[in-house]
Amino acid sequence: MTRPGSGSRPPRRPLRRILGAAIATAASVAALVTAAPTAAAAENYERCPAGKFCVFAGDYYTGEMKTFSSPQASLGTWNNKISSLVNNSGLYAAVYPDANFAGDYLYVTPYNGPNDLNGSIMGRFDNAISSIRIATTAYEATQGVPYMDWAPWPDQPRPAPVPAVANFADLNNDRIADLLERADDGRLWFLPGKRDAQGRTQGKFLGGGWNAMTQLVRHGDYNSDGKEDVYARDTAGALWFYPGLGTGALGTRLGLGAGWNAMREISAAGDLTGDGRGDLLARDKAGVLWMYPGNGKGSFAARKNLGAGWGVMNQLVSPGDLSGDGRADLVARDGSRRLWLYPGNGAGGFGARKQLPYAWPLDAPIVATGDSTADGISDLMRPIDWHQAFVYPGTGTGSLRGPEGNMGWDTADRVRVF
Repeated sequence: MTRPGSGSRPPRRPLRRILGAAIATAASVAALVTAAPTAAAAENYERCPAGKFCVFAGDYYTGEMKTFSSPQASLGTWNNKISSLVNNSGLYAAVYPDANFAGDYLYVTPYNGPNDLNGSIMGRFDNAISSIRIATTAYEATQGVPYMDWAPWPDQPRPAPVPAVANFADLNNDRIADLLERADDGRLWFLPGKRDAQGRTQGKFLGGGWNAMTQLVRHGDYNSDGKEDVYARDTAGALWFYPGLGTGALGTRLGLGAGWNAMREISAAGDLTGDGRGDLLARDKAGVLWMYPGNGKGSFAARKNLGAGWGVMNQLVSPGDLSGDGRADLVARDGSRRLWLYPGNGAGGFGARKQLPYAWPLDAPIVATGDSTADGISDLMRPIDWHQAFVYPGTGTGSLRGPEGNMGWDTADRVRVF
């Protein structure tokens, strides 16, 4: 596989965990404590509540305890006072010997558990911590950047003109595929596909509270203004339409009604009916697939039943045109990790399905952003572990190549991208 050059990712400060050259992974620092905690110590660290990041004034989790849930550029009365810590939260942390997150740091993973700082490896942090950065992703905790490290591949515009079935996932109208990222804390970020002169992407913060949404989807223009839009379903089952502004930001939302919790999954599919308007797919909990024809104003006409039996699929995505016939298609993954292409027939339905190459892990989301490789053909993307995402380029004939691109990513289990 090919990888972008060294300039394709934002420069990183080295991860300095003072764990010694022999320690090459970001494993739990608790595993580096050679002596097992005593029974008394176990009782002490159990003082830290579930879901909390706790620090202690004494060794082995004794003395005064304090919890933190946000970055602390200075620690006030706790400056140079911490002798042990426990991370029972799902957050990442980096603890620093200097204020304002300066100096070498000790990296703490989610649910890391107890860490006593009185020892040969971590002793230099004992009573020597002056700031703590806590965040939902490893990148933000260690680098101070509050969005995912996104280095698209390649960084160039799609050819023009691009068919409508491939020309989506562009939120700022520069003909380059973009991403939206939602972190576990509910913050939503726009991640542009184009890097700046320093090889960075400047993420745009779109607001908080998005963890109230159970699903977010997008696939081009749904209100006929030439700008990509977003649909979101909230926890109460209401569906919302967010018009894109063509800058990566979203406009005032429009409510499309309640009752969408009856749907297991929704997918903005592009134009399935051939009328030039974007449509929506929804699979209900009984396994029936429904098509909602778009009216070109952000909402939909009466739905159409596309058949039952879709409950065997665990994810549906709308990649654009993978079959090369100019019509929007559907990709589904079954419980055996197989990917199936359902070619659109241009009349609101699908033709005979075809199995795609490559088994797709059940714990890896299928990300469809249309043409990510700037060749005018729709592709798929797959996040893998830490700091990686691979592009599976479409062939334009109903198949996939790849993986051919390794892009900057951050921990896929802490963020959701679409």
